[in-house]
Amino acid sequence: MGVDPHLDGAHVLPPGSSAPPWRPGAAPGNRLNGPATRPNRALTGRARGGRDGARLDSCCVAEPAATFAKSAETRSARPMTDPSSLLSLTVPQLLRRRAREGGTGLALSAHAAGGWRDRLTYGQLVQRMDAVAAGFHALGLRTGDRIGVLLGNEAGRECLLTALGALRIGAAVVPFNTRAADEELGHALALAEPAAIACTAAGAARLARLAPAVRPLVVGPPAAGEGAPAGAELWPEPLAGEFGAAPAEDPDPDRLGCLLFTSGTTARSKAVMHSHATMLGAGLACGEALGLRAEDLYQGGWPFFTSSPLNLGAMSCWIAGAGLVLEEPLDNRGRLRLIASERTTFYHGVPSVVHFLMEEFAVRPTDVSSLRRIGYGGSAMPPDVIRRLAAHWPHVEQVQIYGMTESGPSGTRLEPALMEDKLGSIGSAMPHCAVTIVDEAGAPLGPGETGEILLRGPGVARGYFRNPAATAEAFVQGGIRTGDVGHLDADGFLYFTDRRKDVINRGGLKVASVAVEEVLYRHPDVREAAVIAVPHPGLGEDVAACVVPREPGRLDTAALAAFCAERLADYARPRRWLVLDELPKNPMGKVLKTALRARFAEEPAA
Repeated sequence: MGVDPHLDGAHVLPPGSSAPPWRPGAAPGNRLNGPATRPNRALTGRARGGRDGARLDSCCVAEPAATFAKSAETRSARPMTDPSSLLSLTVPQLLRRRAREGGTGLALSAHAAGGWRDRLTYGQLVQRMDAVAAGFHALGLRTGDRIGVLLGNEAGRECLLTALGALRIGAAVVPFNTRAADEELGHALALAEPAAIACTAAGAARLARLAPAVRPLVVGPPAAGEGAPAGAELWPEPLAGEFGAAPAEDPDPDRLGCLLFTSGTTARSKAVMHSHATMLGAGLACGEALGLRAEDLYQGGWPFFTSSPLNLGAMSCWIAGAGLVLEEPLDNRGRLRLIASERTTFYHGVPSVVHFLMEEFAVRPTDVSSLRRIGYGGSAMPPDVIRRLAAHWPHVEQVQIYGMTESGPSGTRLEPALMEDKLGSIGSAMPHCAVTIVDEAGAPLGPGETGEILLRGPGVARGYFRNPAATAEAFVQGGIRTGDVGHLDADGFLYFTDRRKDVINRGGLKVASVAVEEVLYRHPDVREAAVIAVPHPGLGEDVAACVVPREPGRLDTAALAAFCAERLADYARPRRWLVLDELPKNPMGKVLKTALRARFAEEPAA
């Protein structure tokens, strides 16, 4: 691996290279297909993307080190655990504090659009943030704007630097779903009205078709056959040159920091409003819940357009003084190789990713000796998989967290020491958070009583952007009604029953789909399972199971039905079956039960 001589730290390049394979040669504002001109700041709708909702230290940069040391001895960062002082900061102020502490530990490792992996200390990260902010300012972007990101994790470096540059000038970052259909992306663009969007050349062409008034800032080299629309501008690459001085920082922690779209697995996505304070509040709660340390290298493969890279990954790491390793799109083998090459100490993913990672390791073992913990959340982890994970990697502790975009995603955590004693629970309240079970009217319920889960904490969002009705319905009592059903035991540990919409009502008898799925996962021939409600002419709803066999073509549904009959009440047993090669999932790895219901609608009832 080469070291880029243009940088003041270590950056991994392709073998045989001495510099990134692509380096833009022009300052921001230069056109890709024409002469440089000052940008036209007029957009349709609200001027400059509309600054409504925008309001919800001195510069000191540490000298960067020439190389990275990943041991605890080389890191001087200390976790920040005082909520009152932390929540009075903005995200750029947090990073400046970390940079002032010095140390040569990693702050960020992310894949760049040019095909190389960038590794930055805190001092270097602050320098890049300031450079991108200066570039945005030179482009005419200002405090209160919304700056979009339509990039995948193959440009993870540019995703995070765009976010930090936006936050630095007092703008909000808006990650857009790169995998969304045109209709959904068009809805998101119309709702957020971004002043500019960082994107690839292909993304710029798509934006020109869906929202001609949107201003693309093109990142990275065009792929073969790609061409950006005429007049498209360059993203302000911080290594390309000087863009002038960055503007003065806005010290307001209540200013809008990001808009994060909900997953949209059942309905049109809503945009969740997080301020700098709630972003840091989520990182504070999640980082302590996970047990992150300053010496940790924390790896995750969440798509950038979800809440996990920013609020969970970046904020948790940077509050703890740890390093974030953001995965580019990788298969399971590639994830294991990245763990080995980065010497990752903490891996975090949704249960399906962790499950498949373990299966890949069983076939092709890789060096994971650096790992000390694995975290998972986003959906229920079957207890049988938890046990198998402990058997495969006995040196690795497990921690489970539960939350949602609206809560930060802070919520609950199940610590390693309680993983066996409280198996089946998703934990107790994270530090600085509270969990309550409420009835339909919002009144609290006691231990053992089942109701809706309500979360409170410093990471709870400010509401839904331009949607006061939905905000009033969901954000109540200083918290967020999750739409999830569960109960607390006498010790305050939460047990997830189901999504409220996924509880099956079979002739008046309630069936938790999660409970049926847990039984299916115990069968040795089942790799994945999802249980849904399907219409029944007499009972209203019936139980249907969608299963993926461990070995293709080797699954006897009659034997599986008999297996369930021994372990489930008669009314909870699946009556209809669908065997699939894979379950449909959203980019976060959550099963799309709406797609499965549609499949059953096409299948004749047995």
